Amino acid sequence: MESVITKKERDCIISLHDNFSLPVRLFNIAEMLNIKAPTAHELVNRLISKRILQKNNGVISLTNYGDRIYGDIMTAHRTMEIIFTESGVNSDEACSEIEKIDYLMDKKSIEKLLVNIGSPEKCPHGKPVKP
Repeated sequence: MESVITKKERDCIISLHDNFSLPVRLFNIAEMLNIKAPTAHELVNRLISKRILQKNNGVISLTNYGDRIYGDIMTAHRTMEIIFTESGVNSDEACSEIEKIDYLMDKKSIEKLLVNIGSPEKCPHGKPVKP
């Protein structure tokens, strides 16, 4: 990833992207991540300082940069998911394990892995490898 993020920041990015159709506010983030409001406030402020999130009239959303980070995380996640499932790991188990590390994966390494496994277009759950 271009920016160093924590697991909780990763989870926030994914949750925000997955709930993009709703106006997301601080209390929504606290609920989605099962954290207290002060913790959500600190998390959002960190991501704003990293230019990953933006806040407008209390509504929190991903920036263009945040969208790119989301895409990098999901590409890494889905690439590793394919490798795990092709190695015999159940797709749901693979998903749970990979979310622990997908945000740490280097984009160049993921691109090399994708080429090595034949550049598939979809992950085992049927979602595009590159969102």
